[in-house]
Amino acid sequence: MSLRETPQTVTVITRQLMDDQQINTLDDVMNTTSGVTSQQSDNAGRTTYRARGFDITNYRIDGMQVDGSTSFSGVGSTMNMDLYDNVQIVRGANGLMGGTGDPSATIYLQRKLPTKKLQVGGLLRLGNWNERRVMADVNTPITKSGSVRSRYVFSWDDTDTFRQREHVNRIGALASFAADLSVRDTLNFGFQYERTRTDGASWGTNVPIWYADGTPTHLSRKTNPAADWSYSFQEMYTAFINYDHDFGAGWHLKVGYMRTQSDSTSNLGVAKINNAARNVGGYAGFWNQDGTGAYLNALHSEYSDARDNADVRFSGPMHLFGREHQLAFGFNGYNDELTTYTFSNAIGNCNINGVTPYSACQYRSAGLPVENWQTWDGSYPGFNTYRTHARLVEVTRNYGAYASGRFILAKGLSLILGGRVSTYEAYSGNFNVSNRYTAAGGGNRQNAVLTPYAGIVYDLTKNFSIYSSYTNIFTPQSSMRDANNQSLAPVMGKSYEAGIKGAFYHDRLNTSLAFYRNDQNNVAQSTGAVNDITGNTIYESVSGVRSQGIDFDVSGMLLPGWNIFFGYSYLDTKGLAYQQDPRHLVRLTTSYTFSGALHRLTIGGGISSQTSSQWPTNPGRPLGNGKYDNSNIRTNGYTLINLMARYRATDWLDISGNITNLTDKTYYHQAGFYDGYIFGQPRTFSFTLRGHY
Repeated sequence: MSLRETPQTVTVITRQLMDDQQINTLDDVMNTTSGVTSQQSDNAGRTTYRARGFDITNYRIDGMQVDGSTSFSGVGSTMNMDLYDNVQIVRGANGLMGGTGDPSATIYLQRKLPTKKLQVGGLLRLGNWNERRVMADVNTPITKSGSVRSRYVFSWDDTDTFRQREHVNRIGALASFAADLSVRDTLNFGFQYERTRTDGASWGTNVPIWYADGTPTHLSRKTNPAADWSYSFQEMYTAFINYDHDFGAGWHLKVGYMRTQSDSTSNLGVAKINNAARNVGGYAGFWNQDGTGAYLNALHSEYSDARDNADVRFSGPMHLFGREHQLAFGFNGYNDELTTYTFSNAIGNCNINGVTPYSACQYRSAGLPVENWQTWDGSYPGFNTYRTHARLVEVTRNYGAYASGRFILAKGLSLILGGRVSTYEAYSGNFNVSNRYTAAGGGNRQNAVLTPYAGIVYDLTKNFSIYSSYTNIFTPQSSMRDANNQSLAPVMGKSYEAGIKGAFYHDRLNTSLAFYRNDQNNVAQSTGAVNDITGNTIYESVSGVRSQGIDFDVSGMLLPGWNIFFGYSYLDTKGLAYQQDPRHLVRLTTSYTFSGALHRLTIGGGISSQTSSQWPTNPGRPLGNGKYDNSNIRTNGYTLINLMARYRATDWLDISGNITNLTDKTYYHQAGFYDGYIFGQPRTFSFTLRGHY
C-alpha cells in the first residue's frame, strides 16, 4: 500500500536522505525520524529508542523480526546503514505481522538487493576526532543478461570521540546474490556481517551530576572516567535466503529464512556512583571536590545469541462485486536462544588484581578505590577472566499465522481487516562448569493470542483521505525484570489512531496528521533502583496507563529541487510516575538543488528541537547524614541545527560537507541513572568524497 492507503503513520528514510545527512548507524536513523526519541544507559551502546511514550521493541530486516535491542546482550548498536537501502518506521501498534503489538513503533530495514546493471559506488569520509570512513558498493551481473547477479558492500569506520579515552571501530559487509530460476521464480540469498567495538566504554552514566556534598559538578563533556582497558564489543553474522514464485494474475508465494548468530562482550570499568556498597553504609562512589571518593565499578559479561526466522506469505488480488481486493495469508515466527556465560569468584574465573568481586563478575563502589579522580589517567589492573561451560540458556519462541485483506467497499472507500493468532513461550535452564544441566528457570507461555487489526480509509478528494485504525496490544517483556529478577507479564491493551493524509504532485509530496490513543496494563516503569546481582534496572508493572497525542508529518518534494522531511509530535501520558519523553518534538530535514548555472550544487540542513524531559534519579542528590533527595530531575529542552552542502564535481564524483550541532549546544541523552549524565555530541564536521558509476 502507498503511504496514503496505509491507516497508520509511516515514515520512510530513503537512501538519498541517509547519504545527504551522513546517516551511518541505527542511532542516526532514530535521531532523524519524526516522533522518535532516545535515551542512553551508558556510552557502551545501550540505547533505548522510544515513540508515543514507550520503548520500541519491534525490529525487522526484510520483514523478519530481529533482536534490535541494545542491552548488554543485544546487538542493535551494530546495525550499519551502509548495508541497507531504506528504513521504514510505522508508528503505533502493528501486531498483525509480528504478533507483538508494540504501541510505540515498528522499524523495518530493507537490505540492498542486486540489480541487473553494473553499478559501482564508494565513499571516503574524514571528520573531526580523527574520523575515517570508507565504503564500497559494487553491483555486478554474473551472467550477461543479469539473470544471475550479485552485490557486495563493505564499510569501515574508525574514530575517536569527544570523550577522553573513547574510540569506536565499526565494520559492515554484505554479499547478496539473486537468480531468476525461471520467468516466475526468483531466488535471493546472501551473507552479512556487522561489528562494533567501543574502547573507553562505561557501565552506567559516566559523568556525575553531584559531588558528595550535594553541589553540582559542572564537569566537562569530555570527562570519561573509564579504565584504559574498558571496552564493549558486539558482532552479528547473518545468512538469509528468500524465494519468490509468481503464480500469475498478481498472486505470489514468498518464502524466507534467516539465521542470525551474534556475540557480545562487556569488559567495563568506570568510576561512578553505585548503590551496592553496604559495607560502607549505603551508597558510595560520590566524588569529593578534592579528588577523593571515587571507586572503580567494573563488570565483565559475555553473551551468545542464535536466532532462526521463518516467513511464508501468499498474497494477491481477488475480484468480487466488480472490484479488485487484496488478500494475504502467512505464517512467521522465530526461535531465539540466548546464552549468558557465568563468571564468578565461586567458579574462580573472575577477579581484578586478586580482589574478590562484589557478586557474579561485578565490582561495586568501595571495592576498588581510585586515588585521585582529578589526575587519574585510566590506568588500573584489569579483569582476569576465562570462559567455562557454566552458563544460563534462555529460549524464546514467537510464531503464528495471520490473514489480512484490503477490501474496496466503494469508490474511494477501503477496509483493511486482519488478525494474527500467536504463540509465545520463554523458558531457561542453567548448566554448570561440567556442562551438566542443573536447574530450570521460570517459564512463560501464551497460547493462541489473537491480535486483531482493523482500518478504514476514505478518499475525501483527489488529494486527501481520512482514516482510522484499531488493534490490540500484546508485548512480551522478557527483558524487563522486577525486584525478584522475574520477567514482567506481557503488556496488554488497545490502540486507536485516526487522521487525515494528503498526497500531491503525483505522490511526490505526502502529508499526514494523526491523533492516537493507547490504553495499556502491565506497563514497565523504572523504579530507579538497580539489581545488585545483575546490574540491570529494576522495573515494576503499572496498569491503567494511557498515552495520547498528535503526529504531523510532511515528506517529499515541496517544489522542483526542494525536498523536505518534517515532523511535529505532541505526547501526553497518564498513569505513570513521570513523563520521560518530551511533550513537544520537532524534526526538520531539507535540501535544495539549484537550477541553471548552479545545478550541480545542493544545500540543506536540519533542525531537531524538543521540550524538557524528566528522569528518575538513583539514588538522588546527597543531602548528608545518608539522606538523598530522590525526586525526579528535569532537564531543559534544546534545539540542534545541522548543515550540509553537496557539489557534483563530475558526473561520477560528489563532494560534500556536513556540520552537526552547529551552535555546539550542551544537551543530555541521560540524566539521573547512577546519578550521572550522558552528554550529547558537541559540534562535529565531516568532509566526504562519494563516487558512483
